[in-house]
Amino acid sequence: KTYFRIMARDITTAFNNAIKSDVVRPIFAIELEISDGTLRFWSGYGNLTMTAGGSSKVFLGTGDLLNISPVEETTSLKMSGITVSMGGIKSSLISSILSAQYTNRTGTVYMGLFDASKNVIADVYTLFQGKMDVANIQEGPETSVIQMNIESRLVQFDMPLNRMYTLEDAQIDFPNDVGLEFIPDLQDKEVVWGKQTQ
Repeated sequence: KTYFRIMARDITTAFNNAIKSDVVRPIFAIELEISDGTLRFWSGYGNLTMTAGGSSKVFLGTGDLLNISPVEETTSLKMSGITVSMGGIKSSLISSILSAQYTNRTGTVYMGLFDASKNVIADVYTLFQGKMDVANIQEGPETSVIQMNIESRLVQFDMPLNRMYTLEDAQIDFPNDVGLEFIPDLQDKEVVWGKQTQ
């Protein structure tokens, strides 16, 4: 089961009306931006084209084997992540994830709604966006299950910067900056302060 709660956001009138109707037909999709490209899956069958995150995208169906942990949202700066499980993934896509870089890259969870004719109601809602952390993969003969942890973007506030006041560190961002080139000379330099010198 997936539990969700829509808080105050910029949503379309059509989406707002559909989410409050007697019959709600939700769909969920995920987007994983790995180094080899972007993987997109949704909770139904076949390919689904819909506008998500501001542009039209095609999502690959994983049937009913896509599960999203509860998305927690508070008014405080709390670092809550989610876990997404995807089943029925082809071995070729598993290889892409195993060989690609995904750690600290963006993962997004979308929530959409179908109308009675199974058309996607505009616009798809961005339910959660964060940075991918750890992927656990259980491989089967033909398909596999991937469990991906996506951490809140607030987790970056709790990470040490690991930056230094050195010439080399400054030139990572500004290659021509030489403002710190004399810093090493200060390490053993005797600085006379408050007395007369000869």
